[in-house]
Amino acid sequence: MKIRFLAFLLIALPGLVHAQGYGSSRDRTGSWEWSLSGIYQDSEKAGAGGGSSVDIDSAWGVGLNVGYNFNNRLAVGADFEWLRPDYRATLVNDSDPNDTTIIDHSFDQLNFRFKGVFNLMDGPLTPYLEAGLGWTYVDSNVVDGPPVTGCWWHPWWGYVCSNYYTTYTETNFTYGGALGVRYALKNGTILKLSYNNYTIDSSGAGADPTLSAFRLEFGWRF
Repeated sequence: MKIRFLAFLLIALPGLVHAQGYGSSRDRTGSWEWSLSGIYQDSEKAGAGGGSSVDIDSAWGVGLNVGYNFNNRLAVGADFEWLRPDYRATLVNDSDPNDTTIIDHSFDQLNFRFKGVFNLMDGPLTPYLEAGLGWTYVDSNVVDGPPVTGCWWHPWWGYVCSNYYTTYTETNFTYGGALGVRYALKNGTILKLSYNNYTIDSSGAGADPTLSAFRLEFGWRF
């Protein structure tokens, strides 16, 4: 699927060049843009020392994207994304390799990144390249200890107490980029389709997983 998408972009380039002769788009220089995105993230497998591993299923997600155009070619932006993939983790005891724990669950994934964008053409229809860095926050949804009890005074029900649990979470540095194509309509509406590749830096705790995703964006320039 990834290869077919990249091949499509390469085959489409001559058509994109030809399409610049049709219509026109207001100069992007000095303009802001924002978009809503639908995301499809591919599956991934990562391992760690001692035989522990995690299999991450493919998942759908949503995002919010903002950007500023310095000119028709160069722009900067930021992405905010949320996904909830299913995963299967195999945890191996360091002191006893035969002692393993299997976890089948879903985790919450939040991506935040800054990026630089280079549009290959000046016109309304153009392929583009992105390079970015940021952070990925993961909440395993697995409790990391006994419940914590909190109590407070409610104006209707009086003194009430409730238990809540904390979970294993982690925030890691991420880096990568994207290859895509965008089209800007005359009314300022923007359509984008891109293939994104971002690596999570696990700081030596194990193999650094690379998360690949397709992103379809619908937005506006102002």
